[in-house]
Amino acid sequence: MDGSLTDVASSRPAPAWRPRIVITLLIGYFVLFGITIGAQGVLWAEIMTALRLSEGALGSAQLASPLVSVGFLLGGGMLISFMGKKRLAIIGLLVLGLSSIALAAAGNVWGLVGALLIAGAGFGAVEMVMNSATLDWEHATGKAVMNGMHAGFSGGAVVGALLAGLLLDRGWGYTDILWLLAFLAVAVLLVTLPTRYPPSAGDDMASESASPLAALRLLSIPAILLLAIIGLLGVVGESVALSWSVIYLRQLGADVLIGGAAFALFNGMMFIARLLNAPLMARFGVRTSLLISGACVVVAGGMLMLPGQVWLATLAFALCGLGVAGVIPTVLSAAARIVPGSTGAVTGAIMAVAYFCFIVTPPLTGWIAEAFTLQAALLSVGLSGAAILLLASRVGSR
Repeated sequence: MDGSLTDVASSRPAPAWRPRIVITLLIGYFVLFGITIGAQGVLWAEIMTALRLSEGALGSAQLASPLVSVGFLLGGGMLISFMGKKRLAIIGLLVLGLSSIALAAAGNVWGLVGALLIAGAGFGAVEMVMNSATLDWEHATGKAVMNGMHAGFSGGAVVGALLAGLLLDRGWGYTDILWLLAFLAVAVLLVTLPTRYPPSAGDDMASESASPLAALRLLSIPAILLLAIIGLLGVVGESVALSWSVIYLRQLGADVLIGGAAFALFNGMMFIARLLNAPLMARFGVRTSLLISGACVVVAGGMLMLPGQVWLATLAFALCGLGVAGVIPTVLSAAARIVPGSTGAVTGAIMAVAYFCFIVTPPLTGWIAEAFTLQAALLSVGLSGAAILLLASRVGSR
């Protein structure tokens, strides 16, 4: 009797997932991610002043978040196997909200480091889920949406940067804005609870794919390693802009509202470029997309080396956003086509290497700025673009 009942229960079809609802939720993750990053990009100048930090100290503290995120990305397959993507998303959103509260409460550099360690766990978990679940959605529906999803991140960053700049200009403290970010994370968490995720694309639940080393094994494939390195280089300009663009503009004399608007423009250009990159890549291929990206970043880097003026630096960062925007979604989609059925491991491999750049770039920029000038440290933008051009010529056209 009991066995037959069990058989009947197990034979019932699982509740159907709804592609439109799922893609809306996944876009919500990217937008939330963008709003948080965009607002923080404007707030770093305020936090640096409030905590009386030097450029080198701020850059060193920013090591904490990506270090933790890399661990989550490399172990993402194991975490997904253990708890599933939905539970990992819920935990990641909760931790992300707590990190904003911890950042608001930080009163010194060690409090800042602690908050950024918590943020790294939240960002890593949500980054892992939103990219791998999007690849699952693409596999299940046969539709390519990765560029559009990353455009959602950039659109969110525009909103976050403009909102933070406007609220600061209206007299809000940076701690108030951080509490608002925590509220948004909890709101997205509540929307996640009733939503059914898309079916996993292939072997993400298999023991080999779930191993913490699965992502590293993929990097032994030359084509995957090449794409991962290009992804890393694409993050250089983005990392510099996220952490240092507003600080640099403030050093040039921009007020808080202009600094926020300039950072929003950077992210707005990323939004536009990601929408354009999808049809560009579909028609002309991966190599052409990456070559255009590299060329834009080279020009932007050259402009940042010219005598510093607010309008010129603003234009340079906008062009940088246009260039770096398509790199990560392009290499993610290209890598997923090389090893179909391993979305978790592919996401972990590409994003862990990309996050290595987030580990190195902020502190290195701060140290060089402290030893020389912040403008001298921005040389990394042009160099990364030149490297993208060099490596992109070795990528297959499709």
